[in-house]
Amino acid sequence: MIASYYFYSQWDWRFCFLLGFSTLLDYFSGIAIERSTKKSVKKIWLFLSIIINVGILGYFKYVNFFIESFNDLLVSIGFQPNIFSLNVILPIGISFYTFHGLSYVLDIYFGKFKVEKNIINYSLFVCFFPMLLAGPIERAPHLLPQLTKGHEFDYNKIVDGMRQFLWGFFKKVVVADNCANIVNMVFEDPGNYSGMTLIYAAFLFIFQVYADFSGYSDMALGTSRMFGIQLMKNFDTPFFSRDMAEFVGRWHISLSTWFKYYIYKPAVKENSSNIRKYFFVFLIFLISGFWHGARWTYIVVGFFAAVFVIISIFLRPYTNRFIHNYKTALKPSVGHILMVILNLLAATFLAVIFRNDDMHSSNAYFYGIITRFSFHFPHYLSWILLLLIFFMLVIEWIGRMDYHILEKIGKNWPTFYRWGFYILILLLIALAMPKNQEEFIYFQF
Repeated sequence: MIASYYFYSQWDWRFCFLLGFSTLLDYFSGIAIERSTKKSVKKIWLFLSIIINVGILGYFKYVNFFIESFNDLLVSIGFQPNIFSLNVILPIGISFYTFHGLSYVLDIYFGKFKVEKNIINYSLFVCFFPMLLAGPIERAPHLLPQLTKGHEFDYNKIVDGMRQFLWGFFKKVVVADNCANIVNMVFEDPGNYSGMTLIYAAFLFIFQVYADFSGYSDMALGTSRMFGIQLMKNFDTPFFSRDMAEFVGRWHISLSTWFKYYIYKPAVKENSSNIRKYFFVFLIFLISGFWHGARWTYIVVGFFAAVFVIISIFLRPYTNRFIHNYKTALKPSVGHILMVILNLLAATFLAVIFRNDDMHSSNAYFYGIITRFSFHFPHYLSWILLLLIFFMLVIEWIGRMDYHILEKIGKNWPTFYRWGFYILILLLIALAMPKNQEEFIYFQF
């Protein structure tokens, strides 16, 4: 626990006090809920925890968003307000550790988990350093029992963790950071580029986000594995998904699982009407979009993602005809490839909105694609980068059925070939790693 707080303090030691307050709030709320005999008292402690947690998160993450939106509303109806925004620093990882604490309190309230009375164990559940900054968002029933039992040195777990960390590091510094160099240039001034270049940069951005975030998740899971802790899988090769419903179920799994357990399941029963089901699908995606940050573009992304998911659910009876055992097939079928391409187009559309600061910029980007489109090679075309992305996708296709991509790839190969494969990845990292390193994208959330 001390090491995790030291790790967090390297960003800004002052926010360790906020992390500690959030931890103590949910620790004592959990105890109060379990000790209470009246359901009304349990609800008071639950709502107290939710209101304070969401209030803290809302202040640091959304206060300026609401101030600026209110200011824009007043301007639109003819007023000239003199409202100033606040200079608020967003604590890194606050969205993640807030949801850790809330899940613990909710599990105790619903009787799914017994309160953890050892404050050191509970604090470690909240601040465990591999997952503290950008997840995955863990639930107490899965993680806390692992933290409270003893751990012995396990060579196989350490080696397995190193393999997963290696693959995550490759995705981050080779694929994500190289994509970022081109994406940043194009998105900063899209008016100066052709439609083909804008399309190229949009596709690179969706691969950048994936390689960046899933790369972090792999490094977090790999590091935890070396300590004998198995965190939940956060990505499951989403680019091989047949539709958007499957895509979002494989992307940031811990967040979608959190919303599923604590919002969708309590509100939607098996006999609920389709209208109620689709309403909560929309609600969850809108909340998920807003969770990412204080921008209208994130909410718009959530709205369109919900639309795409519902459409894909309606089309499942037809799309299933084109998929035949793709999870175990050596190579994808033609139908699967076509559906993956269509889904990638939808995901890239969402990525453009996600990347821009406002809808005006997003609309201008799409307008540029349409009005300046021509069949010419895009600016900054890098065949090496495209080959690296292709290499990443091929390896992930081969390892798609395992807990992590390199879990079994090369594991049973002869020593010479196994180490040759690992050295190849290390060489690609050494040769293709750009000089300018990008911060992890999800650190801002």
